[in-house]
Amino acid sequence: MATVDLHVHTTWSDGRLTPREVIQEAAKLGLSAIAVTDHDVVGGLDEAAEAAAEVGIDLVPAVELTAGWRGRTVHMLGYFIDPYHVGLQSALARAEAASRTHVEAVLEELARQGEPLSTEGLDQYRTRYPCGASLVLAMVERGMLRRLPEPWRALRMAAAEPRVLSAEQAIELIHQAGGVTALAHPGKINRREPHVSPEALQSLLEAGLDGLEAWNVAHSLDVRDYYRALADQLGIVATGGSDCHGRGRPALRLGSQNVPSQALDALREVRRFSSMRP
Repeated sequence: MATVDLHVHTTWSDGRLTPREVIQEAAKLGLSAIAVTDHDVVGGLDEAAEAAAEVGIDLVPAVELTAGWRGRTVHMLGYFIDPYHVGLQSALARAEAASRTHVEAVLEELARQGEPLSTEGLDQYRTRYPCGASLVLAMVERGMLRRLPEPWRALRMAAAEPRVLSAEQAIELIHQAGGVTALAHPGKINRREPHVSPEALQSLLEAGLDGLEAWNVAHSLDVRDYYRALADQLGIVATGGSDCHGRGRPALRLGSQNVPSQALDALREVRRFSSMRP
């Protein structure tokens, strides 16, 4: 059975592999299609598309937008987007500015606690611009959490993700950019209760949510099956991917979730149907 991976990150956000390296790895694994879904940035898609054409892999142009929903941070996946859409580019520019401001605030906090760190010190993490993930990695790998007088304050600050969109706005923006939407790893939104109810999702459904990510490393088998069944119940697509950020532990590796190609077929059908609407 052909498998796909519809949730993969590169060095353009917080991944450790370049877009070309991601595509080459996908080809080695025999994946039929891959979606590059960097956080709030689409700059790696051109390189990925060039590499995909060379090895004969189907590339889905995509993005993972950070958004706010019910007082929490969520991630909205957008598939088949036009990366040059003016509205999308504007929102991504705002997200980048917010990320830079966030990083500066965390660096000031680290300096206050006696552990100064410069943005140059984050370069080894190969992200296009410093972000919360590179800050957390830096603090862990440099042993800062053992030395900081208030480590959890700094860690919470670093892990907090700035949000320039609501989840509903993210859905609308993805649709405007010609894309199809899916809520990423819903089981992570509230780890105490990973089974988000259909009633809770109502505002997203009304905004036009097209899918739920069921296959994800953050989901246990029962949570995965819950979201597959819930997507079917709601008449939307069950999708998924490895959420791969590099050559990490096996569960996070490219293609590890064995997402069937039918998930991508279903997303294509939603896109086809949407394009025929007035």
